[in-house]
Amino acid sequence: MGAKKNADAGNLGDVLSLDIDSLSIDEIEIIEDIIDGPLDQIAKPGARKAKLLRAMAVVIKRRDDPSFTAEDAGSLRIEFKNKPKDPTALSE
Repeated sequence: MGAKKNADAGNLGDVLSLDIDSLSIDEIEIIEDIIDGPLDQIAKPGARKAKLLRAMAVVIKRRDDPSFTAEDAGSLRIEFKNKPKDPTALSE
């Protein structure tokens, strides 16, 4: 899935979504080139994630804009959707 506009994203602009099972071999190679290692290395505890986020953004954005670069990805903002639940709601 590519980039899509989301009204709830505020000034974040595009919301990027990626199904890991949808990657082509070329896209996996792009990710591995950017993270400078195998894709499975990011699953290790303590593995740094910024390069992976950059690589995934490149893959997603290049589906619509082949000229999008890893440097362009650095200006994107991220929003984590899994926000902590309200702990007071558990006490009821």
